Amino acid sequence: MIYCAAASPGYSALVNRFGALLFLLLAWIAAGTAVAQPIPAGRHMQVTLAAESRNVAPGAAVTLAFEMRPESGWHGYWRNPGDAGAEPRVQWQLPQGWSVGPLQYPVPDRLTVLGLMNYVYESDYALLTELRAPANVASGSRIPIVARLDYLVCTDEVCVPEQATVSTELVVGRGGGDGADFSAFRQRLPRPLASPGRFEIAGERLRIAVPLPPS
Repeated sequence: MIYCAAASPGYSALVNRFGALLFLLLAWIAAGTAVAQPIPAGRHMQVTLAAESRNVAPGAAVTLAFEMRPESGWHGYWRNPGDAGAEPRVQWQLPQGWSVGPLQYPVPDRLTVLGLMNYVYESDYALLTELRAPANVASGSRIPIVARLDYLVCTDEVCVPEQATVSTELVVGRGGGDGADFSAFRQRLPRPLASPGRFEIAGERLRIAVPLPPS
């Protein structure tokens, strides 16, 4: 004999949650395993790669920025996407001896969809990173920097995995010179609190004190 029971509201919410997570996971896996193809002109996120300075001295570093401009109604994701979504992934094509650091993310917004908490960017934002030149690179060299960025862009109802191959060119010299103004990008990066947090263990309790600023 087979017994059937009506699904509770909590069960239905769990099924919806699992379905949303499964859809996003499969979409992201497909994006990572698919053969690279030209990006359609009508994609939902515009991506460009900019350098804070067009000149870099041997052994010095220069800041690069992926400038992300989502289409109205669409959003990208933070390093920790939350209950759903996926963080961006970058593949670099760098000359020998050049190195690049991890991506630096601005503080995200919070978005709740179908009970899922997401950390997203619903307007223009930038992902920063530090590119370092080798100490023995010849002065006057023109250095092409190429990166492929894979990312997920979503509305409240649909998600699309996209990719963009972007590039810029640097000149080895004294460093500095004409470039983009990144001051607004840096203002959006998370900053340390004025005083450190504290914690203590009292019996079986863990107590954490975070000194939030008045704002």
